[in-house]
Amino acid sequence: MKKHFVALAISLSSTAAMANTGIINFQGTVTTGGTCPIEVVHPGGPSQPIHLGHFRSRDFTAADQNTAMVPFSLRITPDASCNIDPTKKAFVKFSPRFGADPSGKLYALQSGVGYTSNLALEILDRSSTPLPPETESKAHDLDENLPTDMHFTARLKTTEDSVPEGRIDTSVDFLVDIR
Repeated sequence: MKKHFVALAISLSSTAAMANTGIINFQGTVTTGGTCPIEVVHPGGPSQPIHLGHFRSRDFTAADQNTAMVPFSLRITPDASCNIDPTKKAFVKFSPRFGADPSGKLYALQSGVGYTSNLALEILDRSSTPLPPETESKAHDLDENLPTDMHFTARLKTTEDSVPEGRIDTSVDFLVDIR
């Protein structure tokens, strides 16, 4: 009887050792859409992520180093459902999905296993002035008949003297306020 008990206990413990846990990530969005659709336009195309580049750890040797600027625009195109008043201006505000970096001036990157650290995203307006998170851009003139492109650039900035290898990902929400 004791032998069967021991065999059953070993059998149960080995079954439990084969179990594992994991995470399933689900993503999506719901927006009101506003009255005018806004398209993100950049060198990679409207449906692709904005590619900031491939780097080596040795490319970064000090805090406050910048990568090359990557241009992107937010385009408003007037149509039957989107009437633009040319006397109004557009203002853009960017909100970081992963928070601001400790300085509050940059957009934090996704962190965790497989991701790099000691880097943050910087967004600059059309005059190459940094646009910190939750800060409204300068006014953009609007055209009532033609698409209006509101130009920005993005780049990475080091926050420490060295950067370990890993993926670079972040997400930033934007709000275009026409007034």
